[in-house]
Amino acid sequence: MRLYIQTLNKLKELSDEKYREFSSKIANSKKQFLGVKIPTLKILAKEILKVNYVDYLNACEFKYFEDTLLFGLIIAGLSYDEFLSRLPTYLDNIDSWSHVDSFVPAIKSVKKKKDDFFKIIKNQIFTAKDFHLRFLIICLMDFYLSEENLDFIFSAISKCDGKGYYVDMAIAWLISVAFVKFEVKTFNFIKNCKLSNFTLNKAISKIRDSFRVSREKKILLQNYTRKN
Repeated sequence: MRLYIQTLNKLKELSDEKYREFSSKIANSKKQFLGVKIPTLKILAKEILKVNYVDYLNACEFKYFEDTLLFGLIIAGLSYDEFLSRLPTYLDNIDSWSHVDSFVPAIKSVKKKKDDFFKIIKNQIFTAKDFHLRFLIICLMDFYLSEENLDFIFSAISKCDGKGYYVDMAIAWLISVAFVKFEVKTFNFIKNCKLSNFTLNKAISKIRDSFRVSREKKILLQNYTRKN
């Protein structure tokens, strides 16, 4: 409890009013914002991992956007088994896309246990909801976007489509990254998919915003946008 209280006091000292106003609008969380930048939270997480991080994790109240994300950044640095044991608590307490998108790239242990964690994703992705589901989709994008996994990924996101704005936006993001990496197969998916108009159009928009896609392909893709 002591370390958690000390950390909260430090977060309040590091708070920036202008950044608080900015981040509260962007992150769209119902939690209170202190206004601490994410790079600073990452530094704090590394410092806490060197001391009694269990104190912080056990005492965390998830009252603020920052103390919640800090919990995630701490468990992202834990061993695989300990990470898995703490993950449900984190996912149950997040309410922002940033709690997912800033967290997933920081996870270290999954990279060494990819096959095992892939089984967990496959087991959960068709029943997960809200930001838990976004978490799984972003994990697919960050850790599993390979040619051998594309068939499963395209099938999975097709079934997850329409389950909320932040889920659909994650799907669109994944498709845009897949297009850059596996253009032919992703293009075929786009041409034949049954995604909602919203998700498909967002995916195409993201692809057309990419500097890694040719002008010719961008023009061709525009033909597959749908009218709402």
